[in-house]
Amino acid sequence: MPTGRGIRLRTLSWAVTLVVLGAALTVTAALLLLTHYIHQTNNSLAASVESVRLAREIELLLDLLAQVGPHDQTVRHLRGDLRETVQQAGHYVVTAHEAAALLEAANRIDLYLNASREHRIAPGELTRLRAAALDATDRFVAVNVAQSLAAREQADHWDRLANRIGLGCGAFLLTAAALLAWWLRTRAFRPLIGLAATMEAFARGRRDLRADEVGPHELREIAGRFNAMADVLAAQRAAQMTFLGGVAHDLKNPLAALRLALAAQARDPESAVRTRRTLDIVARQTSHLERMVGDFIDIARIEAGKLELRPVDSDLRELVRESAALFDGYPRHQLALDLPPEPTLVRCDPLRVTQIVVNLISNAVKYSPEGGPVEISVTATADLATVAVRDHGVGMSEAEVRRIFEPFSRVGLSRDAIPGVGLGLHVLLQLVQAHGGAVDVDSAPGRGSTFRVHLPRRGPALNAS
Repeated sequence: MPTGRGIRLRTLSWAVTLVVLGAALTVTAALLLLTHYIHQTNNSLAASVESVRLAREIELLLDLLAQVGPHDQTVRHLRGDLRETVQQAGHYVVTAHEAAALLEAANRIDLYLNASREHRIAPGELTRLRAAALDATDRFVAVNVAQSLAAREQADHWDRLANRIGLGCGAFLLTAAALLAWWLRTRAFRPLIGLAATMEAFARGRRDLRADEVGPHELREIAGRFNAMADVLAAQRAAQMTFLGGVAHDLKNPLAALRLALAAQARDPESAVRTRRTLDIVARQTSHLERMVGDFIDIARIEAGKLELRPVDSDLRELVRESAALFDGYPRHQLALDLPPEPTLVRCDPLRVTQIVVNLISNAVKYSPEGGPVEISVTATADLATVAVRDHGVGMSEAEVRRIFEPFSRVGLSRDAIPGVGLGLHVLLQLVQAHGGAVDVDSAPGRGSTFRVHLPRRGPALNAS
């Protein structure tokens, strides 16, 4: 399955947000700039129109002055209106060229007005000065007309630019949306749909299916975790199958031993020796079956959180003696007890502690298939009492020691050569911890193992329930 680092959806969302925000800010800035220039263009057009209107008004006033006599009462008003109109035109001047044209026209008009007050000025000269004022005014009008045409052309330019920006932004947004939709379809939705389909098929029984770890980083993580969960479930299923095989094997052996013993007894029912041997076999195999069933019941109670302890003050030495006595019928194993002379009182559940010690001795016997001594000792301090069981059997590696307390765990040679389902040590650890104690193990391949159970002498802080 493909692995590696994919883009994170959070990173993608931030990138898309930043791109959209950047595009929005760019478009906003462009629109503001265009609005500013269009506003300037409109102002320039309005000023040019108003300047042309005032210029035409100036020309009209010059024509009126030429038509009235020098002694007419309206001359003074016309002259005042003319100067005021020229001043008003100055308010709408936008460019330096326009200002120069207006200044020239104002000067020509002033010359004409001053000359019209002089009686000695010849009529021809006065006409020439008036014509010069009109020509200067026409040039002022021409400048404004040229400016208005330039402003209109500039407005058309900005309009075309705004259209291009709008079309470009639209094309960019459509392209970005198409790319995002393509990416979501191929890199997000398709892996997501595939993951959902894999999960559905897995739930329907296709336990061999695994999700492809493709797409965004988050989907890769989800697919990876699903695959890890599927691997764990597959391992658990394999462990369960192994467990069922071990249960069948362990039930078959004592039942076969019982059947053979009863068959032998039936062939010679009068033999007291055979009867006693048959009863010993029946007792041993029944005890083995009882321990196995007890382990099943205990693991069920532990998993359900219903394990109960009934602590009382007990002598740990006596509990160890009673447990060791159950293994007197094993001729190839010699149990050696090392017990202190004084009572070792521990507040505990005696049945559970006996179960713990029996489990330790049973493991020591099972994992010493060639026989040999099994050393059992009890030591105590003011606060702790310790039971140690040592064998000289097959031993375990460090990696195997780390796994032996897992349920259904079978390590080393025990998987095939030694009977068991892998529950005993898991139950033992739970019982010890329920008493507030701990277990440690020293082991090496080929040199045997030593299990030490440490129990607080004052008992568990709280009864397990």
